[in-house]
Amino acid sequence: MINLSTNLHFSHAAVEYHDPSGVFSLVQEDLVARLPLRNLHWKAPTRPLRSIDSLHVDLIPSKETAQLTEVSTAGLAPPQGASAAPTRTTEEILRPPVKEKQRRHQIPGLRQTPYLKVYLLRCDDSDTYKSTARKQVREWVKEHTPPSQSSSSSTQENHDAYEWMIIHVVVPDTPAASQPRGSSSNVTGEKEKSGSTSRWARGTTTLLEKLRADFNISSKSAPDRVAQIRLQKERVPPHVLPAPAPVTSPPIAESPQEQDRAWSDVIAKFKTLILLSFDLRVSQYEEDIRKNDAQRSFPGWNFNTFFILKEGLARGFESVGLVEDALLGYDELSVGLDTVVRDQAKDDTQGGVILNYSEDLHAQARSIMKHFEKDGGGSMDPDIKFHDDRPISAQKKDYRGLILANNISIFDFRSYIFARQMSLLLRLGNSHSARSDLAAKLQPRPNTSVQQRSVDDSNLGMRSGEQPGNAEDLYSLSELCSRALNFITFAARLLRDDLING
Repeated sequence: MINLSTNLHFSHAAVEYHDPSGVFSLVQEDLVARLPLRNLHWKAPTRPLRSIDSLHVDLIPSKETAQLTEVSTAGLAPPQGASAAPTRTTEEILRPPVKEKQRRHQIPGLRQTPYLKVYLLRCDDSDTYKSTARKQVREWVKEHTPPSQSSSSSTQENHDAYEWMIIHVVVPDTPAASQPRGSSSNVTGEKEKSGSTSRWARGTTTLLEKLRADFNISSKSAPDRVAQIRLQKERVPPHVLPAPAPVTSPPIAESPQEQDRAWSDVIAKFKTLILLSFDLRVSQYEEDIRKNDAQRSFPGWNFNTFFILKEGLARGFESVGLVEDALLGYDELSVGLDTVVRDQAKDDTQGGVILNYSEDLHAQARSIMKHFEKDGGGSMDPDIKFHDDRPISAQKKDYRGLILANNISIFDFRSYIFARQMSLLLRLGNSHSARSDLAAKLQPRPNTSVQQRSVDDSNLGMRSGEQPGNAEDLYSLSELCSRALNFITFAARLLRDDLING
């Protein structure tokens, strides 16, 4: 009996946050409560509309934010009794490292890069914005302007395309908390033209409007990248509040409905910008695949390179929950492998050479033969076996490394594609094993206090519909069984040929 191992790549998108003021913990609960993202709709020019029912968001601190958190939690002073070794100052710890030309990961589809980068801005008044905050945000935006928005960058960088946005976090008892979301001429009534709020009635530009004017692109097609969240005083620790000061204008109290609208605006921007990044990544992979496929008849064309590119696209679909599209990609690759193997059997090496035996199986077979020769044909050593409890698993070997090195056998290639197809069908079938694997993957990361799992993540990325969340889709599971039966027969012949060739 084959134990089909599933390594479920659940629907998820990494979002990196930059938090120089330490306000993430103040918005974390409200943000996580609204995750995963629901009902995303992606429409590519060459594809029909695709709907993503739920998308988990993995909230990851930027490198600078993680360093700042380390400083604030661990402290800079050595523990009592420790040796008097020199300690680094806060500036030394947070100083950006010397920029070096880093070697990029060369395997498309394996890089785990954020789809969205978020700047969490605490700016309490207009003077602070003019003197420091605007410059800091501008430098961050310049440093994090993705290749998709830079005319000087190579389009090849779109394999890791991402978008960015700014969330202005308004702390109570600050001048910013007394500003409306827009100019008073557009927001407030006539009666507010007198009294303590009269200065806003003269059309004073608010911080939110300044941010949008400074950082949004003035184009109808460009997305709005600026949002604002106002904190409730009862939920803010006293040490975060500013020092008491004379009240120049009363704070603007938001109703629960207005607070929900503000968070809905943040979530809507998350969905829009993540889909923009995803669309750029898909377009880049499709372009690379077209170029590579057009060179199929040229000398030196290699199916393994083509496979890595096309699998990168399939894994991208899988990561956002478009499992049917991912499965179609692997089905097409299986047909392509058939063609290459047939051509190779005709002594046509076009497309690269795929090994006709597996080196590790060959080594195991030699060990068994030596044991039989030594034992005179007695019983087989129980410690020698061809497989473990999971003979079919995409993680059994470094299959992708073997493919990249042009050092993979036909049997291993077939086994890897089948394992990936089965993993996707188990997910489409909403199988118990897939749900269990997903639940384990959604646990909080070790060494972090950030709880990133929302209450309704348990069925995320599975086939949706009117059925209960734990109902299995029998059509997908029957397809899995049918393919498994065919593969068992086919793989047995492959394994026999592999051993004979070895």
